[in-house]
Amino acid sequence: MRNIIILSFSILHWFSIASIWADDPSPVVIEDALQHVRTTAAREWAWFPENAQMQRIEREFESSANAEAWTLTLRQQNVKQSWDVRLNGASLGRLVRDENDMRVDFPVPPGSVIDGKNRLEIRQNGTDSDDIRIGEVRLYPMWAEARRNLAQVQISLVDPAGTPIPGRITITDQAGALIPVGAVSNHDTAVRQGVVYTLSGKAAFGVAPGQYRIVATRGFEYSLADVTVQLTAGQRITKTLVLSREVDTRGWVACDTHVHTVTHSGHGDCTIEERMVTLAGEGIELPIATDHNKAIDYRPIAESMGADAYFTPVIGDECTTKQGHFNIFPIRPDSELPDHTQTDWKSLLADIASTPDVKVAILNHARDIHSGFRPFSPARHNRLTGERLDGQSLDFNAMEIINSGAVQTDTLELFHDWCGLINRGLDVTPVGCSDSHDVARFIVGQGRTYIRCDDANPGQINVADAIDAFVQGRVIVSYGLLVNLTVHDDSGPGDLVSLNPDQGDLVVTARVTGPAWTRADSVALYVCGHERFRHKVAPPSGNETPVDARVTWRLPRSECRHDLWLTAVATGPGITDPCWATALPYQPTSTSFSPTVFSSTGAIRVDGDGDGTFTSSLESARQIVRRHAGDAAGLLTRLRSSDPSVIHHVASLLRTSGDALAELESLAQGDVAKALSEARRAARMSVVAKLEGVE
Repeated sequence: MRNIIILSFSILHWFSIASIWADDPSPVVIEDALQHVRTTAAREWAWFPENAQMQRIEREFESSANAEAWTLTLRQQNVKQSWDVRLNGASLGRLVRDENDMRVDFPVPPGSVIDGKNRLEIRQNGTDSDDIRIGEVRLYPMWAEARRNLAQVQISLVDPAGTPIPGRITITDQAGALIPVGAVSNHDTAVRQGVVYTLSGKAAFGVAPGQYRIVATRGFEYSLADVTVQLTAGQRITKTLVLSREVDTRGWVACDTHVHTVTHSGHGDCTIEERMVTLAGEGIELPIATDHNKAIDYRPIAESMGADAYFTPVIGDECTTKQGHFNIFPIRPDSELPDHTQTDWKSLLADIASTPDVKVAILNHARDIHSGFRPFSPARHNRLTGERLDGQSLDFNAMEIINSGAVQTDTLELFHDWCGLINRGLDVTPVGCSDSHDVARFIVGQGRTYIRCDDANPGQINVADAIDAFVQGRVIVSYGLLVNLTVHDDSGPGDLVSLNPDQGDLVVTARVTGPAWTRADSVALYVCGHERFRHKVAPPSGNETPVDARVTWRLPRSECRHDLWLTAVATGPGITDPCWATALPYQPTSTSFSPTVFSSTGAIRVDGDGDGTFTSSLESARQIVRRHAGDAAGLLTRLRSSDPSVIHHVASLLRTSGDALAELESLAQGDVAKALSEARRAARMSVVAKLEGVE
């Protein structure tokens, strides 16, 4: 087999067990360097070399037998698939399925190491492309828990007034890798590789001797506090880290509409008890419990743990079908859930709507494939017009546009899909969520939705008010940034702005905010789903300065003679710090990826013609086509003053009459011709995808 390197090492002498427990013993270095490993020929990511150094790790070393438990430790990066770690043919476990840079301990049971030559092998299960790095493999003559507890750390998290607060503690070594810690989850903490969440604001854990960076955070709204410590065996330190609120979200409730537990979903790694700790630690005030085809009430466990002061849980369900997943809430306790075996969306969504108390049905991760089905495949959905090509109903009233546990290769992919639905006249609330099943790999609340309602008491949110505001679109989607949009300083997301005939320009103001540990590089205004203005955000004056940028645009009244809608979008570079690292795409469509933080607002609808109602792009197109039936020249004249989204719908309506569309295309020039070309290209893409069976 190619790309296999065999190395031999000799161990002259092991310390006695007594001396091992007194200090950190010298290890056997099995592999010092980080090695690029990939089983398949095709690479996963463009930033890895085209050819991997090897297809699996195989190393030989010599040793005396281990009569006591020892520890194999290694460093891993970018692990997404399942990889076995085997010593002398026996499994020690698997690499942690986590793309973060981390060190992992594998307990080596007594008798696993033999006198003489030993063999370590690390190989992938399966053939999915997975570019990983493995190295710095060492064998310690000490059991893992003992080594992790050679030094002790006590951390307190407080606000500026000295009051303890929940949060997340992230521990990395000098290389920036997450490290194993000597602690286990309990009623107050949730512990994973290099991560300790604390509900009370206090945490105690052990580490091996070394230099570490300890970082405290409490989700998107708070500052970052860190300290570097150097620890020797037997040392014990105590540190207090102060976290300050840096993002003003008064009047906005932080909601995560997509939250799982391994207790009830059966996959992932976060138990329901750990979920209570992580929700408080990330500052989520309105979590929706959405385990698969189950209605789970977090309240009893939150109350028993003392977590109920930090959030108001809502019973929901991820209605998981073979043709799409829908998060629904609120659900009355003990209600019968919708039949998730249905595949017809019309009957399914009617079933959801009839479920007692349910007000919200969110279409989840519409661009991902589950059970061989992609809801917004180009074969069944035209993004440009929001048109369903397979006859399925679009009766959901919300849609995920950022799912931080299932990021798209193009961060704005789902945002553009949502724009097509709004142009079609559908009342669909944009949603940010985490879809977290884990304690640390995908951070709960990293993607979130801010809902405009009273947040003065997080443990007593008025759920009815919050859900009413959510359904009305009074929301901001947040993934590392927060952008708000106002018209004439008094109307915001979810509002209808009526203009008088003699009114002047539309004055629109966007404000983007964020903590000092994130950055915004631009904020843009979209009109009917098309970018109209873009403003470059200047970098802050220092690394400890929170993001706070404001821009005002004037939309000429001449552009508002017809109804339109507005949204703002803010973006910036993705976050690489392990304390809140943004994830790689869940189902990548390219080997290239630029991580991005993102925020957008719910739609602000503008009644430009002053009739007191909002007319969608689709309805405007219908009126125009009826008015100019058989008059291509008159139709073209009318379209010259229309928004591109209206032209897209006109093309779709005329497509059943090929001659009428062809004549219009032959006469069109400039912006009208461009919009008609976009519509034809989108229609052709759907035809090709259907013919080729592309999901």
